[in-house]
Amino acid sequence: PRVKVANGVVATAALADASTVTPALAPDKFQRIINEKYNADIHFLINQANIRDGQLKTAEMLTLNEKIKDASADKQREIEEINISSYASPEGALDLNTRLAENREKNTSAYMKNQLKKDKITEFGELTANFTPEDWEGFQKLVSASNIQDKELILSVLSMYKDPEQREKEIRNLSSIFDQLAEQILPQLRKSRITASINVIGKSDEEILQA
Repeated sequence: PRVKVANGVVATAALADASTVTPALAPDKFQRIINEKYNADIHFLINQANIRDGQLKTAEMLTLNEKIKDASADKQREIEEINISSYASPEGALDLNTRLAENREKNTSAYMKNQLKKDKITEFGELTANFTPEDWEGFQKLVSASNIQDKELILSVLSMYKDPEQREKEIRNLSSIFDQLAEQILPQLRKSRITASINVIGKSDEEILQA
């Protein structure tokens, strides 16, 4: 036989009604355009601005070129900008470093233009370029992250002196430390960095409604 479990409830009247209830709205985190950045470094020998073949075949350079090619062929991606930033390490005369950084920028820009032409990429937003004669900011970051002995002494010199020539003179006076800098830090600052800014474009309102 049937067994009574509980009294039933008809709750239809208690359902939310759009005419009597104020909805709580929360913003979503949907982004139609998501920007992605890919970069690769080309390193140079001391006092040189020519691009060596080996630097164009590194894993990060090959990956960067592939990302740019893939974005060019994808309707859902847009190359917003390609930027080239070139640097010289902060040792030696300022006028020499200025010429070095400028020539590294010119050579890297010429390479990038040829590569885009070779890959038949015509839509790449804007190709911009700039150079920094003496990369003291990068020098400070690399020293801070290194295990160089007496690195605190080097950082204190950077904070005490703002004049580039005075900075270099004081650091060179630390002869035992300067040898470590010349081997571990300075080569990393002789470079051009190529950065591709790529927009990933999401579905339009019409495509979302259709889905």
